[in-house]
Amino acid sequence: MSTQVNELDAKEHTQKSDGRKQSVGLRENHVTAVDSRSQGFIKRYLSDEFVADAKIKTWEVMVELMGFIILNLKAIFLLFLDVYYLIIPPEERSLQGQLVLVTGAGQNLGRELSLQLARLGAKMILLDVNEEQNKITADMIRDAGGEAYSFTCDVSDQKSVAAIGTKISREFLGHMIQHNRGHIICISSVLGFIGRNNVVPYCSSKFGVKGMTEALAEEMRMERRSGVKITAVHPFLISNIEDVTPNLKYPWLFEILEPSDAASRIIRGVRRGQEEIFLPEKLKPLMVFSKVLPRKLRRLFGDYVEK
Repeated sequence: MSTQVNELDAKEHTQKSDGRKQSVGLRENHVTAVDSRSQGFIKRYLSDEFVADAKIKTWEVMVELMGFIILNLKAIFLLFLDVYYLIIPPEERSLQGQLVLVTGAGQNLGRELSLQLARLGAKMILLDVNEEQNKITADMIRDAGGEAYSFTCDVSDQKSVAAIGTKISREFLGHMIQHNRGHIICISSVLGFIGRNNVVPYCSSKFGVKGMTEALAEEMRMERRSGVKITAVHPFLISNIEDVTPNLKYPWLFEILEPSDAASRIIRGVRRGQEEIFLPEKLKPLMVFSKVLPRKLRRLFGDYVEK
């Protein structure tokens, strides 16, 4: 009896052992199958081609990120530089022998500007719709020992602008480009920066002047003609204008300047290399800030400063 029990125990032990071996074998086979699939995945997705492509894409992302960072650093630097020059203006350069073009040179601000520039040694190109008054300005410059060339041009007439533009481009702007030296000053207005009611034709012409100076400056920049300067002047109001009476809540903010004072401020800005000059100068941050505001907010603030 004892022998039979021992034999049964031995058989049961053998069966359990075989079962454990089969279980271990199944697990091993499963692990082997999983490893095989993993290796297949690695071979498929971590091939040399995949790794190379991933490196390229990673590099492209890094380049874009670095470009974005550099762009923002440049923007911060230029903003800092602009603020710095507001506090510590750059040195005024000499205008001796410079070729300078002034629109509206026949009277008032344009004439005063032309006379003062000529006294500083600039060679003047004078544009005005009034041929007689423009010639008088040119004669005044020549009588004082300066050099001036007058041209009749109506900036509201496309054909007139095209004709005189061709002549100036051939005889003067071409000279500026060839020698990479010269300065064009265009008298726009604060109303060439913001539009207001009852002055639609005036705003249209001054916006046109502003657009022309921006486009011409960009053309010179793209052609790497850094020696040819373009300046747009945006005065608020000059005292010689008698048919316009501003109705402002804060008149101290919007100064009305005498032509001689306005001309000297413009020339100072030109000699400092400013591309845009606002008169009075404290209007610049207000005008620049207004451009980032929605139109409804611009109208709201515009109505507020008027009585």
